[in-house]
Amino acid sequence: MRFPFFKQERRVEERPREFRVISPRIMDILTHLKVQAEKLKRTYHRLLARDKELFEACVRAEQELDRDRATIYANEIAQLRKMSRTILKSQISLEKVILRLETIRDFGDVMNVLAPATKIIRRIQSDLSGLVPEVAHNLRMVDEMLEGIMVEAGNVTGATVSVMVADSEARRILEEASEIAAQRMSNQFPELPEPLKTDERSQVSRDNVI
Repeated sequence: MRFPFFKQERRVEERPREFRVISPRIMDILTHLKVQAEKLKRTYHRLLARDKELFEACVRAEQELDRDRATIYANEIAQLRKMSRTILKSQISLEKVILRLETIRDFGDVMNVLAPATKIIRRIQSDLSGLVPEVAHNLRMVDEMLEGIMVEAGNVTGATVSVMVADSEARRILEEASEIAAQRMSNQFPELPEPLKTDERSQVSRDNVI
């Protein structure tokens, strides 16, 4: 008597030997990326809780007509929210890379998926280097692992991916992550009292110039 899953196992076995060799390494990379994405998620939630504390303190200061103290809190909130945006965008970007790596089904997919993935990870690593150094360091190691697989895949198949195509795909994914992060933050972070909104916007504007 035959069972359907026998056929599925046979298809997996018939994959090219080269892919069966690198597949465990891709799974290892996926594990590393999921751990780093979870660290960023926990960091973001800690910042969200801290923002709530600062927001409440800011509102109390404003109610007490202590504008100087309220402005200090507003500036701290602006700095914290800038960090939160970067961390949330990085988390979402990693999650998108993870999803793409999970779609690799054969050796031919490797270059098309990994080329933009490495560019995204390098961008995230750069963004997090001063905020979450541990995650940035771990992503550097993941980048080296991805680079090794790409070199091997290129040597075996002779396949390459246009730098322009890889850059375009990476940019599209990062832009999507940025939009999602902005939407989530608008839903999760309360707005400051009206007189202090200008202070928050000016602080963010100064930070963006630096």
